[in-house]
Amino acid sequence: MKRDVRVLGIIPARGGSKRIPRKNIAHVAGKPLLSYAIHAAQKSKMLDAFIVSTDDVEIAAIAKSLDADVPFLRPKKYAQDNSPDIDYAKHALIWVEKHRGWKPEIIVLLPPDVPVRTGKDIDNIVRFLLDNDFDSVRTIAGPIKDPPLKTMWTMENKKHNSITPLFPELLGKPSQQIPEYYYSFGLVYATRTACVKKGTLWGPRIGGYVIDPKRFIEIDHKDQLRQATTLLQKKKK
Repeated sequence: MKRDVRVLGIIPARGGSKRIPRKNIAHVAGKPLLSYAIHAAQKSKMLDAFIVSTDDVEIAAIAKSLDADVPFLRPKKYAQDNSPDIDYAKHALIWVEKHRGWKPEIIVLLPPDVPVRTGKDIDNIVRFLLDNDFDSVRTIAGPIKDPPLKTMWTMENKKHNSITPLFPELLGKPSQQIPEYYYSFGLVYATRTACVKKGTLWGPRIGGYVIDPKRFIEIDHKDQLRQATTLLQKKKK
């Protein structure tokens, strides 16, 4: 496969985090969580370059100490709790085009939340996108063959305990008639910059790269920091 495609990695590492304060620099197995994403990006053969997008001075300093490229501080308006991923991705793309003269054709998002990620994982997913001519690829886990979809309900009115089925079309169906499903896992997201410029990270043709969730952990709660430490220590041994 020709390497005529400019591939830019982006590690998003904002300073705010509600569930785990300062999550991106919380220590896992003795190192800042952010360091694992940086190390994987450095080992990747498919990334032509990668940057860290952060709004936080301390995080920027730690990233730079790990030889990561932190070319700007992300504007606060793109680093809020409810800021969509497309905001920081599009900001980074426009910035590198304007200030570096780079014209990446693919953007690869590497959230620090998944510390057990390798350069080879990144490369496999970029190749998967290129080989199959997808607009974007996201990593998924599964399949779940006995999905609990028809058992899921929302509390429509908490005062009166009024509930509504999340998937009403599945009510009453035998489990055998409910399709198996996969769930999104934030290992690597890859998308063509043409999609980003249109304001989307996905595009019409989305590829699903299936991973083994037993290999990884996605950190969203404090107890998962300990689990990740255990997983990394086992991997090291």
